Amino acid sequence: MPAVDRRLEELLDREDIHDVIKRLARGTDRLDAEMMASCYHPDGFDDHNSFRGSGTEFAAWVLEALANFQSTMHFIGAPAIRIEGDTAQTDTYCVAHHVSKPDENQQQSDIVLGLRYVDRFERRDGTWLIAKRVCAFDWTYTLQLDAGRSFPFLEDFTVGHRDHSDITYSGV
Repeated sequence: MPAVDRRLEELLDREDIHDVIKRLARGTDRLDAEMMASCYHPDGFDDHNSFRGSGTEFAAWVLEALANFQSTMHFIGAPAIRIEGDTAQTDTYCVAHHVSKPDENQQQSDIVLGLRYVDRFERRDGTWLIAKRVCAFDWTYTLQLDAGRSFPFLEDFTVGHRDHSDITYSGV
């Protein structure tokens, strides 16, 4: 195969892998178990430290764990990807916000995490999916939110939803 064709194939593989990583972050923030589970091979494994199990079990755990928050946002950087044949190692930086639901005094907090997703992807039947993911935590802090300093969303604002009513699913 000519060098240009190999480079093009590698670029396409990298984009396929990056799409899986982005889809998993989006599925997490939208609480979409099907989307999250679709990012793992059926025998894939996720190690989030406080959770260890299959991709499907991970998706169910996320729905339970993140339901306690008003919203989450996992902002991921471009992954470092090393491809060797049908296996790829990735390292993806992430800053994740977890905004609590208002308590009885209408107080909220934001748990902010700095972490990396260290993944082993495998291409099976032409499809790249996660075979193993380890979540490596680098730092964390919690902010107390001041509702008086927040920008109020007006009635005509498009506001995100953590289900299939979100604009992500209907498009523009």
